[in-house]
Amino acid sequence: RLEMLREKIPNIPFQMLLRGSNLVGYASYPDNLVRAFIAESAREGIDVFRVFDSLNWMPNMETAMDEVLRQGKFLEGTVCYTGDILDPTRDRYTLKYYVDFAKELERRGAHMLAIKDMSGLLKPYAAKKLVSTLKQEIGIPIHLHTHNTSGTGDMVNLMAAMAGVDIVDTALSPLANGTSQPATETMFYALGQYGIETGLNEKVINEVNDFFKPVKQKYVDSGRISAKSMATDAQALVYKVPGGMLSNMIANLTDMKAMDKFDAALKEIPEVRKDLGYPPLVTPLSQMVGNQAVTNVLMGER
Repeated sequence: RLEMLREKIPNIPFQMLLRGSNLVGYASYPDNLVRAFIAESAREGIDVFRVFDSLNWMPNMETAMDEVLRQGKFLEGTVCYTGDILDPTRDRYTLKYYVDFAKELERRGAHMLAIKDMSGLLKPYAAKKLVSTLKQEIGIPIHLHTHNTSGTGDMVNLMAAMAGVDIVDTALSPLANGTSQPATETMFYALGQYGIETGLNEKVINEVNDFFKPVKQKYVDSGRISAKSMATDAQALVYKVPGGMLSNMIANLTDMKAMDKFDAALKEIPEVRKDLGYPPLVTPLSQMVGNQAVTNVLMGER
């Protein structure tokens, strides 16, 4: 796939998400396999590696980060966001926690910092505070990734832009919102009014938008895209469920003909997360928590 894509798209950098020593799977792989995987990916066309760990645990990231640098590729060191930095009663994931982690990533050679808000938990003013503080504390660019599951994504991106964030992730509107990212077009027009030039071409955006509208409809009609995945649910701020986890839960419950248990499974997730010490919900840990919550509900016991 990389060979074909690189042939068709020769002049745009390719980026991939890499789960540290979990690579693109769910197990922890040995160091020699981590290095071989990254070397092969680099040879076949990956330019930017966004390296993270589901527990923000540096030992699970360091081998992957070292190999990316050894291959001469662009290293985007990543911190997974959870908690609420503006809530003084929540003292586990504080502003200092994120600043310290970002400084360590920079010290280890990261070319850019990624803030991975996989559950859409970062609220607008928290985003402004986090980005503005990080801009003062580190010298590398900052890249914000959020999902629009809770409906706050556009506001989060706008406030982050006002605070000086360098990049935000978006998706064209036919494939945006819900468990996906905020819409590209929305940010294009909003940032334009704010005086920030994105460099995007309005005509091209609309052409690509028109191309993907029937593509999306095909997947909706076939049932491959669930209405729940596309919808905004402010309760994501309560359950703290990332987009991929929500999509997987929907698929699993649908396969088991148990979608009537969906709300109960969502309510069970915070309980399972509490049992595990409030880890960030991001792959692969989010899938473990989600599967346990579904099992608890289906079996009728914790």
